[in-house]
Amino acid sequence: MKRHYNKQVQIGTLLAIIACVIWSGNFIASRYSVQLAGPISLAFFRWTIATITMLPFALKNLKKEQQLFKDNLSYFFWMSLVGVAVYNTMIYQAGHTTTAINMALYGSIIHPIVATLLAAWVVQEKLHWKSIAGIGLGVLGIIVLLSKGDINTLLHFKFATGDLWMIGAGCCFGTYNVFVRKKPVGVSNNSFLLVLFALGTILLFPFAVYEMNYVQPVHFSKELLIVILYIGIGNSTIAYLLWNMAIHRLGAAKTALFGTLIPFLSSIEALFILKEQFTIFQIISGVIIVSGIVINTWPSKMKHGN
Repeated sequence: MKRHYNKQVQIGTLLAIIACVIWSGNFIASRYSVQLAGPISLAFFRWTIATITMLPFALKNLKKEQQLFKDNLSYFFWMSLVGVAVYNTMIYQAGHTTTAINMALYGSIIHPIVATLLAAWVVQEKLHWKSIAGIGLGVLGIIVLLSKGDINTLLHFKFATGDLWMIGAGCCFGTYNVFVRKKPVGVSNNSFLLVLFALGTILLFPFAVYEMNYVQPVHFSKELLIVILYIGIGNSTIAYLLWNMAIHRLGAAKTALFGTLIPFLSSIEALFILKEQFTIFQIISGVIIVSGIVINTWPSKMKHGN
């Protein structure tokens, strides 16, 4: 039993880390595409591509499970609204008024806290001292990354409008993390995501059309196509599949904590993509964050006979 538990933790850990590596580029893509498309339009294109990509893998299961979806329509509506349509639109809106690293920082601070507290309340995941310690170390690591070791940076820090959008996005994703555990029994992962992606696309469509015509026109180009394919296939289809699989192996709270890796990973990507400078504080931050994750996912001693 213990060996099986350890294997589940190892697989869940690997899945969560890969998902975070993919997602960490989302903030850079968001900042890069600010002049190419509005936030709602970008989210709409993302989920359209994600729906098309997921369709051939999920259609067979969807046909077999269609009655389950009909019986739980309200659940899927709210999950697609919060975890797909609103969450990602907030991220792309934040990209207009704050930096990529701030986007990663705020989303990663808020969502594990929300997920841990909600998981204890909604799905009765035990609020263990390891969860609290893991969150504390994750937040500490992010603060070190943000402040670069200078307390004055924190004392004089000011919120941009985009930072507030990211706090809202973090609350949405933390909520999504928990309610994934409430997925109806018998619904497969791929058909689950297909329905969320499709509903999210439908919900965004009228707002995207309005934005394209009256707020910010879309500048179609090779660069925009690359961004849309990356966020539509990588950030959506692949990363969401991996993340949901990790949640079912580790639980909502433990999986959410891996999100604290994203600012560290984003800063590493910025080193190569945006040619930003690498500092000792990125190393210190990474060590602190990883320590929190190790503490939180380390197997507890199991009673004899389990």
